[in-house]
Amino acid sequence: VSPIDASGRQLLTHRVSDAAAASRLPHADDVVELGVWDLDSGGYRKLADTRAYNWQQGSKLQWLGPDHSSRVIFNDRVDGRLVSRIVAVAGDSEPVTLPYPVYTVHPAGHSAVCVNFERTYFPRPGYSYQGVVEPRWDVPVHPDDGLFRLDLSSGDVTRIVSTTHLIEHKPLSVMTGASHYLEHAMFNPFGGGRFVFLHRFTLEDGGIYSRAYTADEHGGDLHLLLDSGRFSHCGWRSENELTAWAALPTRLGELRKYRALVKYALGPVLPLYRRLVPPHSKLRRAANAGGYLQLVDFEPNRAKMLDDGIEWWSDGHCTWHPHNPRWMLTDSYEDDDFKRHLWLYDCDERRLVEIGRFHSTPATCSTGWRCDLHPRFDRSGRFVVIDSLHEGDERQVYVIDVSSVVGAAT
Repeated sequence: VSPIDASGRQLLTHRVSDAAAASRLPHADDVVELGVWDLDSGGYRKLADTRAYNWQQGSKLQWLGPDHSSRVIFNDRVDGRLVSRIVAVAGDSEPVTLPYPVYTVHPAGHSAVCVNFERTYFPRPGYSYQGVVEPRWDVPVHPDDGLFRLDLSSGDVTRIVSTTHLIEHKPLSVMTGASHYLEHAMFNPFGGGRFVFLHRFTLEDGGIYSRAYTADEHGGDLHLLLDSGRFSHCGWRSENELTAWAALPTRLGELRKYRALVKYALGPVLPLYRRLVPPHSKLRRAANAGGYLQLVDFEPNRAKMLDDGIEWWSDGHCTWHPHNPRWMLTDSYEDDDFKRHLWLYDCDERRLVEIGRFHSTPATCSTGWRCDLHPRFDRSGRFVVIDSLHEGDERQVYVIDVSSVVGAAT
């Protein structure tokens, strides 16, 4: 999601004024300022405050379509409820408050698909919001949980995907007693015809099993895209193609589908394996069969590695150039020197172009307030925006011109 507007001149940011708040998970009484930078003049202007944010995904602050330059939408907490708000950048109209927080917004700006943040508060503290604690959601599965569609004009909220239905769809014995949640929903930016999301549940070996689904805007035409158990960050390449850090089905992966094997065989062994085998080692990569996969919507049997010749040693946040599917942007988690790598992958010449390495404060790396680079293109494809701690203990937003690599802006 580009924080730069369609004109290429305005950059959205969050600002935390309390330095102590940057070294812990958010508290219920924290207030974060939302603002816009003029990239031509360097001027800054405050837009609003929010009480609903986390370090990994902010308040879901983003430009609202269809023009992606005059209005922004973000999540907030008002009178003990999680909501979303629409604010005009020029301040020439009254803010609009909607009754549900957004997750992924349709590129046309008329609707959003929403996760249940009151539910994710319990299984996903680093990706949820503080200040609203509803004990009824603190159960492995709730019959009312799922994904919801928010009409941004009327404010109507409709459940479009049921968590219970997903559990009943091709059920696995390992699902029994697991804590289930839905997250990482993402509209296709090339028209918004479909969105991808993850159905995740905990395993008794301490791991997480992930299933990737796609659906249309109203939750129909639901399709199980990948059921290997391992699926992380992804990005749309075209209207029907995605790239994801994931794993192809393996024999070990198949074993993870059976509760008894996970509990009595894998469970006792895996903690020792994780302690002795480094996360980025060749042995770990071979066992996980992980890497960047190319996936085609509706055709799970066409999943294949993006490039067998590249050693993708770390999960990353991948996204494709908005106009040229030759270029994929991605990053890495910290290496042994606590550097995070930023790359462009040229799929025509099958090569990596390293844009930079950015130091990450060691004490933050394994915390919910870590600072991943989270690279994203602007809408022209000329600029890349990252978050980083490499200049000190305060995270900042950086804009990098990559036109010399990918070509002139479109």
